[in-house]
Amino acid sequence: MRWIKSRFINITIRSKIIWSYFLVALTPFIIFASIGSYFFLKEAGSNIFVHTDQMLNQVKTSIDVYISTIEKTSNFITKEVEDSLFFDMKSEEDIEWEKEKIRISEMLLNIANTHPEIAGILIATENDIYISTGMTRISRDSFTQEEWYQQAVEKPDEIQMIGDITGRNIVTNESYSVDNVFSLSKAIRNSETGQIMGVILFDIKHDIISTSIQSITLGEKGFIFVIDDNQHVVYTPTNTITYRVNTGWLESEKNTPITTRIGREKYQIRQEYSDYTGWKIVGVFSLDEIMGSVNTMLYILISCVFVALACIIVISLKISQTITNPITQLKRLMKRAEAGDLTVRFEVHYQDEVSVLGNNFNQMLDRIEYLIHMVYIEQQNKRTAELKVLQEQIKPHFLYNTLDTINWMAREYAAEDIVKVVDALTSMYRIGLSHGKDYITLEEEIKYVTNYLYIQKIRYGTKLNYEIVEDKNLQNYEVPKLVLQPLIENAIYHGIKTKRGEGHLYIRTKELEGNFMELQVEDDGSGMSQEKVEELNRMLNEPLKIDENQSFGLFYIKERLRIRYGNRFFVQVVSTKEIGTIVTIRIPKVSNQEEEVMSYDE
Repeated sequence: MRWIKSRFINITIRSKIIWSYFLVALTPFIIFASIGSYFFLKEAGSNIFVHTDQMLNQVKTSIDVYISTIEKTSNFITKEVEDSLFFDMKSEEDIEWEKEKIRISEMLLNIANTHPEIAGILIATENDIYISTGMTRISRDSFTQEEWYQQAVEKPDEIQMIGDITGRNIVTNESYSVDNVFSLSKAIRNSETGQIMGVILFDIKHDIISTSIQSITLGEKGFIFVIDDNQHVVYTPTNTITYRVNTGWLESEKNTPITTRIGREKYQIRQEYSDYTGWKIVGVFSLDEIMGSVNTMLYILISCVFVALACIIVISLKISQTITNPITQLKRLMKRAEAGDLTVRFEVHYQDEVSVLGNNFNQMLDRIEYLIHMVYIEQQNKRTAELKVLQEQIKPHFLYNTLDTINWMAREYAAEDIVKVVDALTSMYRIGLSHGKDYITLEEEIKYVTNYLYIQKIRYGTKLNYEIVEDKNLQNYEVPKLVLQPLIENAIYHGIKTKRGEGHLYIRTKELEGNFMELQVEDDGSGMSQEKVEELNRMLNEPLKIDENQSFGLFYIKERLRIRYGNRFFVQVVSTKEIGTIVTIRIPKVSNQEEEVMSYDE
């Protein structure tokens, strides 16, 4: 990525413009093509899947409606025959047999003739005698032992679907084979006692299924077939794909689509389960066939993209010339100006950005000539400023030297108290000057506050008592100069001075883990309210602007710490009204790599 960025930055502006136009145009085309193709494929697939599901549901509904009609027919037959003596007969030798046989047979024939899709109807009793329309027994084995009979007896309130009728003890004199029909059976029960008297069996031609399926199209290679609850094929149109479909894929009753390869083509298999019949209506269609039309559209779209990109390249070449030619001219003028020829000027003819840039170039040359003229005056001003700075630095030295003179005069007159005070003040000024350094060792800082406290002790007497607890391991670490004195001054003037009686001041330094150290100033003065403490802590640890109403010394320390240590410092104020205040500073340990020795001339 960095290599590409580097190469792009280093090419000419004209090339950048051409590539920019190309990429800017290519990006929406790719996005449009990708999103359009995605949604087109999704919508096309969704429409096909919805259409397939609707077709499967249509076939399922058609079969369910017809089976419901047959069930109603079986209920009608049951009503007509349940009071018949036929169910009480033990054999065909009964004297009423012929009469009942003729009556029931005529009714069954009328029903079969009214419904041409019914291939045959048979009623078998518990006494193993039967009446049918052209359906006879192959052997003398009892119908009550047949699977279709036992299924109906086990679930007398439901109609039983038999998709595979091979192997049963029935032969028909009609011109159809067992491969062209499926069967329905239902128990005949006495409406008063609920006792099962027999079973009625229908042979139904596949015409009702084929008629429903023939009106359905799933492409040139798609088709629909029907399987029963035992995964046996009930009906399928003539094709070579059906029996290559693994029925194990269809064992789930959920209508989950299955995508697989059959031969060299990719197919999707969808199914619709009927709760009424227990059958599955299975649709198989070729995804490769469906994707053919989609691919055609994609090819057209890609061709349009290439044509559009070619047009964009030609247009970008023409546009880039109007931009790069003036830039090239300006580049030549800049090289001449770089060589020292400040008389060159860019001819401005238009109001575009390049012309504005050329005009600015002309103004820059004028400005350079003016600045060259002003260099001498600027150098003179600089020398004057340096002299003023030197004078400002002489003043504190003069004060220090004057104090030193007073010190020697006090020694001459044996005024020891004055000597000690002047020594302390002189030492403070010596450390305060520090050759202009902003950072001194902690040892020097402690020496400074010791002298400061000595002077304050002379002033306040017994009112001020102090103690310094110093960690000797920290003596050579650097701290910002005069970091403790403002804290001690605040403690004296705002804490101890306003307190009745004697006051105590404690200054502590302590080494911490993690390469940090802690500086602490504690007093037992008048303290502060909790609201004031919270406000101080918030402002001390946030980058706020100092105003005149704030404690300048405290916030000056905070800003110096921020400049020195960034965010690696911590200032905390803890105070209780009438008890006292503790100010804690935590900063990193920075070693004093080079000890500076200060000396002053008298």
